[in-house]
Amino acid sequence: MMLSKKTAARMVSSIILTGSLLGAGASFSTESVEAASTMDSASDIAKEHALTTLHEIYNKAFSGEMPYTAMGLKINENTQKDVYDTFGSPPEPGNTETFDYYHAEMGHPGFAFAYNDDKTISQIRYFGTNVERDHNLRSITPKVLGKQLGSADEIRHISSTNEINYIYKTGNYELQFIVGEDQTVDHINLLQAK
Repeated sequence: MMLSKKTAARMVSSIILTGSLLGAGASFSTESVEAASTMDSASDIAKEHALTTLHEIYNKAFSGEMPYTAMGLKINENTQKDVYDTFGSPPEPGNTETFDYYHAEMGHPGFAFAYNDDKTISQIRYFGTNVERDHNLRSITPKVLGKQLGSADEIRHISSTNEINYIYKTGNYELQFIVGEDQTVDHINLLQAK
């Protein structure tokens, strides 16, 4: 039988307290209780960081840009050259129908950029970080989106990938939260509102 961390911590605390009352508690360690408490705190910190990331992305979307390394690169304004000046040449350059991909590295989030015919940015994708993903997209679920941003303006099923697209209008732009089968956000798209 598996016990939750909190239940296990309470049981250990009860045993320690009972033993102490009976005069036998002096030899019990509280390390398990402290470890469970620390693990709960780490989980809370990860969720708080993910919520901060969510709100930063949502707020920047109203100006047609993403935060972090992509800050200042705007949809329909900045060009592929601006992206290259900011990120360097892409390790995975796109062609006319795909994205230039920049992988997440050393705690920096991954991005991808698609372009209009005139080489201005048409879409920015945010992939989050690979390390400590719980501090980022893995802690964002449809329930979290609803609680933090309200109901999505539109929800679409993506049959080719079996993902769900939760779309939020942000003025002239829209954020698309692509949720995978594990019910967490896989990536976020920012593009001109339709």
